[in-house]
Parts: sequence; structure tokens; C-alpha cells
Amino acid sequence: MKYLFFLITLPLLIGCNTGDPENYKDLALLDKSELILDDRKDHTYYYDTITTDEYQIKLGVNKLRGNNAELVISMELSDGAHYVSPNAKRNFSGKFTVTLPDSEELSIVDGMEEVPPSVEEYDEHPFVDGLVNWVRQDTKYFQKVKLNTDEDFYLLGELQFVIEPKCTLEKVRLSIRQVGGYLKFTEQPKGC
Repeated sequence: MKYLFFLITLPLLIGCNTGDPENYKDLALLDKSELILDDRKDHTYYYDTITTDEYQIKLGVNKLRGNNAELVISMELSDGAHYVSPNAKRNFSGKFTVTLPDSEELSIVDGMEEVPPSVEEYDEHPFVDGLVNWVRQDTKYFQKVKLNTDEDFYLLGELQFVIEPKCTLEKVRLSIRQVGGYLKFTEQPKGC
């Protein structure tokens, strides 16, 4: 009976192990205690979430080919909240702005992509009185970066925007670090 069980389970065990190990390389490098959401739609690994009554921000990394990656900021809005897009043509002091370091370890590639792109509209409010790109729906921002080293590093950045209609300046200190061969994008820990 033991031999019959062995003969039946052996092909099943072999069949479960035939996947391409290269597909699992990035997953093997992840520290599961830090991973909060694995969004298989865009292959982004989210590492941090910042939540308020008006919005939720998720910070993540999408590994690309070679030594390239995308830093991902997912903005989910609630209760009629909105903000000025980084693509607004006029100069607004509260525009969604991400400041990332260009360093020896990491280089910024191209501009930041907004998905879906905001649409310019006319706003009669006295502080706007003209065309503006309001972001009123859940939106993702993708910033391509090139990793210039395999060594561990730690860099700081900042996300800033004014959330409307509350009219508050929001500042999020960002941390970009490479640890053990993979990139992490998180909110900078408080007190650092």
C-alpha cells in the first residue's frame, strides 16, 4: 500500500515543481512582514499605506527589466476630496509634487506618469479663476528610476499637495532604500 501511495504522489510532486524559477525570483526576495498588498494587475509590490479621512496613499515598487524600476504612488480619494495634478500648466503652490533625490545610487528617468491622466477644466473659484487639472478620482503615479548600484542604500524624498476642499497642505516624507538586492518605497519613519 505504501508503494502505491508513493507511485501516485511522486508525479504530483514533480509536476508542482516545474515552474520557471526566474518568475519567482522577486517574490523570494520580498520580506513578507513588509509587504502589505501584492497588486498582480500592475505587478506592483506595495510596502506602505498612509490613511486619512480624505485619502489613502499606497507606496510601492514595480521591478522592470535590468536595473530599472518604477516607484508607484497610488492615491485613493474619498468624500469628494481632490487636489491639483502635477500636470497642471499653471503654477499652483499646492500642486501635487514629488521630490526625489538624484544620487549616485539612483537616477530619475523621464517624468512622472499619471494614470489616468487628469483633464483640464475651468474653475470659477476666486483662488483658481481659470483652467486647472483637478484630480478627482483614484490615480496612480509611476516614476521610473535606474539603480546604479547593487549595494544597500537609503535616500529621502517628499510628497506634497493641498487636499481640497479641506484646503490643508499635506506633506509625506518618503524613504527609498535598497536592502538585500531589492528596492523598497515607504513613508519615512516618524522621528527620523
